[in-house]
Amino acid sequence: MSERYDFLGVGGLAVDWMIAIDRPLPLADEKVPARLVGKLPGGFIANATCAAARLGLRAAYGGWTGDDADADLLADDFRAHGVDPAGLVRVPGQATPFTVVITDETARRAILLPDSPLYHRPLTPDHLALAGRSRVVYTYPRDAAWVEALADAVHAGGGLFALDVESAVPLRGAALRAAIDRAEIVFAPRETLATLHAGPLREMVRPEQWIVMTGGGEGAWGIAAGMMEPAHQAARPVRAVDTTGAGDCFHAALIAARLDGARLADALAFASAAAALKVQHRGARGGLPARAEVEALLAT
Repeated sequence: MSERYDFLGVGGLAVDWMIAIDRPLPLADEKVPARLVGKLPGGFIANATCAAARLGLRAAYGGWTGDDADADLLADDFRAHGVDPAGLVRVPGQATPFTVVITDETARRAILLPDSPLYHRPLTPDHLALAGRSRVVYTYPRDAAWVEALADAVHAGGGLFALDVESAVPLRGAALRAAIDRAEIVFAPRETLATLHAGPLREMVRPEQWIVMTGGGEGAWGIAAGMMEPAHQAARPVRAVDTTGAGDCFHAALIAARLDGARLADALAFASAAAALKVQHRGARGGLPARAEVEALLAT
């Protein structure tokens, strides 16, 4: 019998070149001294998948790397975090995608996203088979066909579909609204949702769906069907070292809480505690907390 996963991440994989500066992020035409922190595993969907595994979920990943040393780095790190790279495809003759992450003295960051041919490859039958035996598939709205294929596969297996609608996703307009309607869990900026629906957010959310908006230091908001207004969860006051990957950790923790049967308000609190632990460490996957650490923080 094929193994069933709690959490499958698909797409969103890269190596992060981490650069730190000892002043606020620079403006145009400035020259600023910087130091290379290192080359670290990254990618927003992959980061959340590792966070899910750290929280005790049986996690797997599907996506693409090149045929180089960076591919080894990413595969090894998945295994180190307890993620099964069952759907990781190594493409001969291609370079593994990379991003450039600049962090400043206040823990703010800027992320540069060079394009890669690997970001545009079609899903394989193996990816869809993995989706069909996962309790949650977590991905982003790359294009309409991508969303439809993954949503159909996970729903056919009785699972939930979760979308990270970050500001840089390619899909827009009616196509993005249609993608959001296929998902049971949606993470999206308030500004993006405002472009898709002019009325109250309660009119947009459908049965069984959670829509969650994160606001960094302002905390997070979430709304489910039947709620008149979004519930607010304040950010925990901690000394942040690096906010890279904090949102990815938050998303994974909220999904983990929902799989445990938590109410939305409790899931927001659990996710906020996980993110508070994460931001006290450098790198997208540095300091990803275990479930016991999150529960201990919630108990204080």
